[in-house]
Amino acid sequence: MLKKSQMKFIFYFVVVFLVAFVFLYSAGLVPKPLQTEEPESFRTLWDKTQSQAIKNQLNQTNTPAEEPVRIVIDKIGVDATVANPSSTNIATLDDYLSRGAVRYPGSGLLGSGNVFLFGHSTSLNVVNNQAYKTFNGLRDLTAGDLIKVYSANRTYVYRVTTVTLVDSNKALVELGDSKNILTLSTCNTFGAKSERYVVEADYIKSL
Repeated sequence: MLKKSQMKFIFYFVVVFLVAFVFLYSAGLVPKPLQTEEPESFRTLWDKTQSQAIKNQLNQTNTPAEEPVRIVIDKIGVDATVANPSSTNIATLDDYLSRGAVRYPGSGLLGSGNVFLFGHSTSLNVVNNQAYKTFNGLRDLTAGDLIKVYSANRTYVYRVTTVTLVDSNKALVELGDSKNILTLSTCNTFGAKSERYVVEADYIKSL
């Protein structure tokens, strides 16, 4: 059992300690406990990763619209240059068609709207001008086939959705920019001159 003198000592010690602590604390001399930064949780890291992925996707989606300069369809062996005339004059368009595929003036650009390309095709085995074979085999495409269209800077990839044979009077193409698609057209060399094959393809991505 503590003696009276010992209890007295402890009492005064505690009082002095408390007074000293209060004084030092009020003077800002008592160091604060170190706070270690907690590592980012898995959820935080996931959110950051997803946020960056969305930004990258938006940046890709918002790539500037560009003129097509080349079209490649591996399945049917198409590899042709694409002209971008400003005039819809028949003679002018025919002149460009004698060199390859043509983007119809006023139709969409790559990355924006409906890009409408048309070109010659022929059933003749031998022709002097290979441009008359530009869109040979277009009728053999099926849903799911890939089409690559090149600009001066990027490659735009499209996936075929429909292949239809229509009368030229009904082969009307919507040129608005509400859809980001590709439309290809050529005559039916095995049928009536008024028939056209029309291929539609959805935009997938640009590289």
